[in-house]
Amino acid sequence: MAATAYSTYTEIRDQLRVTGTLEFADATITEMIAEATAKIDRDTGRTWQQSNTVTDEYYTGDGSKRLILKHPDVTSLDALSINISPTGTTYTTVTTTKARLWTDIGVLELQPDAEVSYFPEYINSIKVTYKYGLTTIPSDIKLACRYLVAYKLKLDENINSEYNEIVKSYRIDKFYPV
Repeated sequence: MAATAYSTYTEIRDQLRVTGTLEFADATITEMIAEATAKIDRDTGRTWQQSNTVTDEYYTGDGSKRLILKHPDVTSLDALSINISPTGTTYTTVTTTKARLWTDIGVLELQPDAEVSYFPEYINSIKVTYKYGLTTIPSDIKLACRYLVAYKLKLDENINSEYNEIVKSYRIDKFYPV
């Protein structure tokens, strides 16, 4: 599945009233949109481009019953296996419904009836398969994309504060839920 940009060159041209010149060719604006989309994803730690599947992503636990996944906005937990032996390679499959999932921040918590009671501190002791990413782009994320392109086109030098406010409201700070 191809990644979805947060704006189109037509939207940029219409909103910013940029005409088709060699300097502002469609290909140039499309490249700027792709760069702005990637920057928004980096700045927020999230993506609205597409749904992604992560297969057998390995983690090292901290001895607790909670684990922070690398990606927020988890849409499904498909598999969870835990190796509780520091020298073993046998993973115990944990029933996915026995792991509570905070989808928006990507945190897993083992329930009391799970097959394993904690996430061990051994390297690569946890194996997770899940889907993450959103496909509906909020209107203010689209606006933030247009702000970045306008800034790159040097059409508006004073948009950084508005961009930062939009992005800050979507940023995921890694913390454990209470």
